[in-house]
Amino acid sequence: MRCEDLGAALLDSVKELVASEGCDCVLFSGGIDTTFVTLAAVEGGLRPKLISVLFPGSADEEYVDYVSRELGLELIKVRPTAEEALACADEALRSMVTIDPIEVISGAAVCLGLRKAKELGCRCVATGDGGDELFIGYDFLFPEGRDELERWLSKVTRGAFFNSVPISGRLGVKVLLPLYSDKAKELSWEALRLGCDLRELNGVKYGKYLMRRVIEARGLSKVAWRPKDPITRGSGSQSLLDVMSSLTSNDEIIELSRETGVLLPSRPHAYLLKRRLSLELQMPQRATSNSCPICGSEMRDGFCRFCGAYIDRSDSLSVYSDDAASLTGASRLLGNLKKS
Repeated sequence: MRCEDLGAALLDSVKELVASEGCDCVLFSGGIDTTFVTLAAVEGGLRPKLISVLFPGSADEEYVDYVSRELGLELIKVRPTAEEALACADEALRSMVTIDPIEVISGAAVCLGLRKAKELGCRCVATGDGGDELFIGYDFLFPEGRDELERWLSKVTRGAFFNSVPISGRLGVKVLLPLYSDKAKELSWEALRLGCDLRELNGVKYGKYLMRRVIEARGLSKVAWRPKDPITRGSGSQSLLDVMSSLTSNDEIIELSRETGVLLPSRPHAYLLKRRLSLELQMPQRATSNSCPICGSEMRDGFCRFCGAYIDRSDSLSVYSDDAASLTGASRLLGNLKKS
C-alpha cells in the first residue's frame, strides 16, 4: 500500500466518524491535524464552522484564514482578553490535576474555543487530537529509531491524555476525536511499517507524512508542509504565560515553595499553584517511589503530569522554567539529573 492510499484510508475513517456524529464545528488551528479533519468533514458533505482561538502574535492566523478561504467555510476567531483567558485557565485547573503551564495554556485555549462553540450552538465539535501521537508529529521523536517508535506507538495506542475530553465534560460540549479512533490506531501501525508517518524531504524531516500528502493533493500545499509550531507560538499563548508571570512576586514564589515543598521552576508554575490553592482544588499525594524531584508527585514513564517535568533523551531533568528556578532551588536540578 502506498502512503497516498494509507492517507486516503485515514481520511475515509475520519469522514465516516465526523459525518455519523454530525459534527458541525471544528476546533481549528490551521495545522496538519485540524486541516485534515476539516477536509474529511467537507468531503463527507458537511460545512463545519471553524473556531480558532488567537492570542496576540499568533502564527496560526494566516493559516486559518487561508484554509477557510480556500474551502469557503465560515471562520470564527476568538480573541480573548487577559481576563477571559485566565478564567479559562481556571477551568483547565478544575479539569486536570496539574500546574504545568504548557498543559494549562493549551487547556485554556481549548476552553475558549469550546465556550464559543457552545455559544454558537454547535452539536458536535471535532478536534485534531491524536494526530501527533499516532502519526509521529512530535519533533522529539524524529531522531528515534524504529524500536523506540514502536515502544512509543504501543504506549499511545493503549491510552493517551487529551485535555479536550475533561474540559468539554465540564462545559457540557460534545467533542469528537476522529484521529484517535480504533481505525486510526490500526492505520498508525501500518504507517510506521511503511514509513508513511516520518519522512525526510530535501533535508527536512516531516512527521504525519501521509496526512500531509492528502492535504497537498487537495490543493492546500501552504498548510501541507507547514512545520509544527510549539503551542506558545502557534496560538500566540506566550502572551498568557507573560500575564501569569506578571501576577507573581519573588516573595510569593519563595513562600509558596516553602509552604508546599514544590521547587517552583517558573513564575507561571507559581501563579497556577497559587490559583489551585485558592480554588481549593485537589493536590496530588507525594509519591513514595519514582517521585518527581521538582514537586514530589509520581513520575510515570519519566514524566510528571503535575508540574510537567520529564527525563529527556540525555537522561537529564527538563521542565518549563524561568528566573523563578533560581529562587526556589529548582535550577540546581535541571539538566544534570540522571535516571536512577
